[in-house]
Amino acid sequence: MRDQGRLIEWFDDKGYGFIQPNDSAKDRVFLHIKDFARPGPRPIVGCALEYLIILDERGRYRAQQVTYLKAAQVKAKPKKAKDNVVRMPKKVSPMQILCIAYILALVILSAVGLLNGMALLAISLVNAATYWFYAQDKEAAQLGNRRVPENTLHILSFLGGWPAAWLAQQRLRHKTQKQPFRQIYFCTIAFNILLILWLISPFNPFQS
Repeated sequence: MRDQGRLIEWFDDKGYGFIQPNDSAKDRVFLHIKDFARPGPRPIVGCALEYLIILDERGRYRAQQVTYLKAAQVKAKPKKAKDNVVRMPKKVSPMQILCIAYILALVILSAVGLLNGMALLAISLVNAATYWFYAQDKEAAQLGNRRVPENTLHILSFLGGWPAAWLAQQRLRHKTQKQPFRQIYFCTIAFNILLILWLISPFNPFQS
């Protein structure tokens, strides 16, 4: 499926840049000079382009068969709702509820002494690290640099960083459409909850 957008960044010395699709809800797309369908003038920031989107080996969205668009060929952007229209509040997603419930449960378990306070601190640090690693991986995907291994992101989720992972996925629009990754991510949530249950159970040999 072909899409349209405008070039928002271009590094002429390196021969690559990024396209922002006309639909602002979509992630920006990586573009290399060799991905143009036919030779033409050097790209200029702001030019309108039409392209085919693929997911490359680095897991980033990449433009292929790129062509320049004339003004008459640019599709009109969807009209936004008028400001005087009453907007319905966004619904709370099941993942938001689960994240809040998880955090509250950890705080309560720590308060009543079932979960070690150090464990709560460690989980907090893991969440901070998780968001940072997602941000680094997003930046690496956009710039074509070395990516953060997916196993690292999954281990952090398993150790309790999955709420921050979900937040990073939504805020950074990263790893939201890669199905194998998403399936393993949800498995790490289940295994982390089982780990917490084991930590507070009598079967934990370290439980005082």
